[in-house]
Amino acid sequence: MAKKPPIAPPSAGATEDEGIQPAKKPEQFHGSALAGASFDDVDLRNARLHNVSLAEAELDDVDLRNARLHNVSLAEAELDDVDLRDARLHNATLAGASLDDISLARARIDDADAAETRWSDASLRRARFEGSDLREVEIVGCAIDGLTIDGVRIDRLLEEAKDRSRASQAPKATEKEAPPKKPKRERKP
Repeated sequence: MAKKPPIAPPSAGATEDEGIQPAKKPEQFHGSALAGASFDDVDLRNARLHNVSLAEAELDDVDLRNARLHNVSLAEAELDDVDLRDARLHNATLAGASLDDISLARARIDDADAAETRWSDASLRRARFEGSDLREVEIVGCAIDGLTIDGVRIDRLLEEAKDRSRASQAPKATEKEAPPKKPKRERKP
């Protein structure tokens, strides 16, 4: 049996084509006004956004895995094909935003305003929402396995509600009908 050659450390001349990527310093945005900006096919993994306005921005095919967003406004923004797995959103505003084909798997969302948002084809697997405004949220075609809001597993809650609904719609066994009661006669004094 022939011996395998030892694994050599990457040479200084190694290229991305060989599967070796240089360490990348996370992008940092602090106090930026990017309202209405358009991000298309952008890698912002591990980015740090603090006091940033992305209101009415368009994010398409943006990788924000493991990003930290603190005091960020995404109000009325359009997010399409955005990866927020393992991200942390604290005091973020998403009000009125449209989120399509996004992943918030294992993300933690604290003190967020997500009122009147629309979520479509979103993965919310093991996402945690705490102290957030989720009024008038519309969720369509989303994977919500393990979604927890204020300590409550929403996927289990929905399954229980579906079970109760099915049980109430099932035909009940016919019971013997009791004879009609005779009306009480009024006594005359």
